[in-house]
Amino acid sequence: MSGALSMPTHPSNASNAPDVFAAPKLPATSGPRAILGFSWVRAEVLGYRLDLGWQVPWVHGTALRGYLSTLYSYDSVSMSDLLPGGLANDLGPSGEMEIHELALLATAEIDAALVSNEHGRLGAGGALGIGPSFAWVKMPDMPFRPGEWTHPRAVIGRLSGHLEYRFASGWVLRGQPFGLLFSGHDNTDTVYEMAAMGGYQW
Repeated sequence: MSGALSMPTHPSNASNAPDVFAAPKLPATSGPRAILGFSWVRAEVLGYRLDLGWQVPWVHGTALRGYLSTLYSYDSVSMSDLLPGGLANDLGPSGEMEIHELALLATAEIDAALVSNEHGRLGAGGALGIGPSFAWVKMPDMPFRPGEWTHPRAVIGRLSGHLEYRFASGWVLRGQPFGLLFSGHDNTDTVYEMAAMGGYQW
């Protein structure tokens, strides 16, 4: 009995044993997120986009998100492309028209998981956003009259679909192969938008 009671227990071996019961780190189901990237409007105008918002878990595998999407783009258009025939030379302005545009869209999004495990989560979903768009347009110079800036404004919307992969560490990669920017004025204001973005969810 005395020999059994005096046998060493080796506590160091127990502390060095691997923790086989440690739970794997999974992608966060909710929290703030920030995503930054590039946007192609009409497949020819390069814009810059920043989405700031929050993800809320809804049901298993599906999430709801709300965020503010900020889109800035710059374009220049030749007056000769806007006016038919030789009207541009007859009317005076024949240079480039500069267009800067900033849109602020309050957006709601739903996202469903396609694959989800301890390594990451691949999801697909759609979003609808609406908000103001501010433009700064400079007409080209005319004889004896320098070009002037105008500041049109409008309310626009975005309907889009996306694919997103979120790593367990929190990093996010997103592609938006489908997107429509539209306004209520007429059908000519509807343009196609693609986006490639990356960011982080806490």
